This record gives sequence, C-alpha cells and structure tokens, in this order.
Amino acid sequence: MALSFASARLIMALYFFYSLSLSNWLIRIPDVQLRLGLEPAALSICLLGVPIGLVCSMAFSGIVVDRMGPRNAIRYGILFLMIPLLLPGFAWNPTVLFVALVLVGLGMGPLEVALNVTADRIGTAIGRTVMSRCHGFWSLGLMAGGATGTFAATIGLDPGPHLAIAIVAIIIVAELLASRLPRLDPAPADPNAPKAPIFVLPPKSIVALCLFAFGMLLVEGAITDWSAIYLRDVFGAVPPVTGFAFTAFGFLMAAGRLAGDFLSMRFGPVAMARVCCTIGVAGILAMVLAPSPTLVIIGAAAAGFGVSIVFPLAVTAAASRDGSSAVNVAALSLLSFSGFLVGPPMIGFVTEFFGLRIGLATLLLAAGMSLALAGEVRVRRKGAALRAGETAHEPATA
Repeated sequence: MALSFASARLIMALYFFYSLSLSNWLIRIPDVQLRLGLEPAALSICLLGVPIGLVCSMAFSGIVVDRMGPRNAIRYGILFLMIPLLLPGFAWNPTVLFVALVLVGLGMGPLEVALNVTADRIGTAIGRTVMSRCHGFWSLGLMAGGATGTFAATIGLDPGPHLAIAIVAIIIVAELLASRLPRLDPAPADPNAPKAPIFVLPPKSIVALCLFAFGMLLVEGAITDWSAIYLRDVFGAVPPVTGFAFTAFGFLMAAGRLAGDFLSMRFGPVAMARVCCTIGVAGILAMVLAPSPTLVIIGAAAAGFGVSIVFPLAVTAAASRDGSSAVNVAALSLLSFSGFLVGPPMIGFVTEFFGLRIGLATLLLAAGMSLALAGEVRVRRKGAALRAGETAHEPATA
C-alpha cells in the first residue's frame, strides 16, 4: 500500500482506538476503588502501576520498533497493551490491580513509539503534517471511551465484563486497521553511527522547556484519574454525571489539538502557550471552588483545552534547540511523561490528609509553573554548525 492520505486516516483511527481502550478503564476507576474498598492513598499507589510500566518500557521501545518495523510493532503492541487491560476490572485485591496496571504501562511504550513514528513518516511522505490531528483523534478516543464507560456504569455493568466486551471489540477493529497500514521497513543501520543511549537526561538548553511540559501533563494525568472520583465523593454524583467531567475534558482537549496547528501559526506558539496555560489555571480553580457539579464539568472542559497543545508545542521547540533533535525530543518525552507518574499519587496522598478539594488545588502549582515558563516554547533556530552535524553540547546520559 502506497503512502497516501488514506494511510494517514488509518493511523488517525488507530490513535482513536488506542485512547478508546485506555479511557474505558480510566472512567471505571471509581467503581474498582469502591469494590476493593481502597482509601485515596492506597488507590494512588495502585495507579502508579501504569506510569511505572510506561517509563520502564521507554527504555527499550525505540529498539523494538526499529527492529520489528513500525507496522509489526503496532500490530503486536495492540495485543501487548490491550490484553493486560482486560485485567484491572477483575482485580480482587490491590496487589493484583497494581501488577495489572504495571503490565498495561509496559504495553503502552512500544505502541506509543510505533504510532508516533508511523505518523511522522506518513506525514513526511505525503508532504503534510498529520501529527497534531493524530493526537486530536487520541483525544476524541478519550472522550468516546469516557462516554461508553459512563454508559456501562449507568446501566450497572460491572467493570470486568464491561472492559472485556470493550477491549475484545477494540482489538478486533484495531488489528484489522493495522493490517492495512503500509509496511515501513526499519531504516538501514549506519555502522559508523554511535550507539544510541538507553536513558537520556535533558540537555541544559531544554530543562526549563521540559518543566513547562511536565507541569501541564501532570494536570492531564491527575484530572483523567480523579475527576470522576471528585464528582462522586465531594458532590455525591452518580453515573452518568460522574463521567461528564472526564468526557468534557477529553472533548475540549481534542478540539484544541485539532485546531492547534492553525492557532499556533496564526498567533504564535508563545502566545498560544500562555493562553492555554491561563485557561488551564482558570479551569482548575473553577473545579476547586465549584459549588456544584456543573462548574466542575465546565472547569474540566477548560482544563482540557489548557493542556491540549502544550506537548506538541514543546516537541516543536525541543527539536529546534541546540544539539541533536532526536535526543532533545526523547529527553523531553521522558521527563514530561513522568508528570503522569507524579500527578495521580500526589492528589491521592494530599487527599488522604486534607481532602480532595485541596488535593486538586495542588494542580494550581503545576499549571502556574507551566504558565511562568510558557516563553520556553519559542522556536530557536540552530546555528549552521549544528545543522550540519548536531554534535555539539552532548547531553548527559546514563
């Protein structure tokens, strides 16, 4: 199959189903918490499983995709992610839940890398960037999964059977789509190229940029994990209302990403970063101070738009900085994704002692840091020497 916009539509659809599978689990977290009788701190430790697995899998995901080729990595990655996703809904104790979520995180890494590599190559081949729209479809999947999960909870379907039905159906459709992707063979290895490091620490030139992305991604992870619990525990909401904030968050995040390329070109990346972070701060504040579920849902929607294009802007800026573009983006991704590691447990531990409103209020610190560092997304062109070799300013590696 030749590379064409039909290929781009396939990869967009796969982003959608990837997110759809995850969000069907995320929206059922409150039900699993109730069934296992978990306090907020205990739930936080269990939720650490996904980001721990994801960060660990990032160490080998690039090698796996290079050796298997992106299409095969996607096809196998779908299975390695979604089969473990069948487990959390059936977990009978916190240990089983934690282990199941670690397996989910391990499956996410290779699939995440393979999808991004494929989207980049297809966009390059057709002469039209599709990355922002791909992430927009990921956000649409988040919203759709929130809706289907809310429906399942509303009709009283237990998380285990619900996830089994949803995930099996998604696997069938996603595998059919992946089989139609063009075969993108691994690039031939350069025998003279230095061995790529497994772990990459951020070069000094992008540390502040990494912190900018880290803050808003921490917000994203925390809201997706805790918004339904917040509506239930603070306002006494029941399904389907408990899922409305999650769905509104995903919808506005999708809208922001789908429009992100145009808005950034029209108003500039720094202006859009500041606008998005300001809206995100306002949305979090509305959720914290909300007297009713309605304002929580509105605040979650605003926060969704606030986080929408933060990471794409940061990636573009990192690629423009001194040093290797690939190393910069890899380091940015590793530190930014760690925001998902910090966010959910941070909320849980604060909630254990001070309540969920105060727990959510801690997100204002992270979003405020991103707002203060929004100027870091300014694209800085490299010097001629770096364009030629990209060898100066080697980053620290371990």
